[in-house]
Amino acid sequence: MKTVLGACRSLGFLTAGLISLATLASCAEEEPENFGTVRIELEPVNGAVEIFDGTVEVVATVNYEACLVDFYLSRQSTYKKDGPDGAPVFSDWESRLCSDFTDIPDCEVSSIEQTLLDVNDVYRLAVTYKINDSSTLPYRELHVGPIPVEEFAACSGGEGAIVGLAPNGVVGKNADGDQIWRISTVPPQTEARAGQGAPLRVEIQSTLP
Repeated sequence: MKTVLGACRSLGFLTAGLISLATLASCAEEEPENFGTVRIELEPVNGAVEIFDGTVEVVATVNYEACLVDFYLSRQSTYKKDGPDGAPVFSDWESRLCSDFTDIPDCEVSSIEQTLLDVNDVYRLAVTYKINDSSTLPYRELHVGPIPVEEFAACSGGEGAIVGLAPNGVVGKNADGDQIWRISTVPPQTEARAGQGAPLRVEIQSTLP
């Protein structure tokens, strides 16, 4: 978790006579976060923003690549969603994905589901968002996480802490639970890692008749 520095920085404006050495010693440097997000930008085909009208739910799914599969199943299995270390991480990010960023739609996180099935080779993370205002979806970014950052994942053999986006990786639904839009064009780059420089930009098309 991050250490908040605002209070510690403010101490610099106080006179030495008002601050004890013990208080100064308690001000620690900000700790790096071990988890972050990947970003998916939603672009309507031909600028037809009405594609998003009536959307009340969006599901975004990414697939764990080899390093992160090994991270969750072997090297750091306690960080799985139902693990003693992972449970608070997932709970924390459930409250942050729709609140900590400025480039997002008006949303709330309904659930974060993690699937790690060796028998079927299914390793993925799915976030379900409740959309409060569908007009805020066009050209905004969905933040998908938590994803271990590169340093914490400690990948070996040249692998990266990467997730991949499949053609069916983002879908929108209406109030009846019907799918009303999906990805039309998958970007040339379908892989990302936490904190990537640019979002994965996907074109969205309607699935309605």
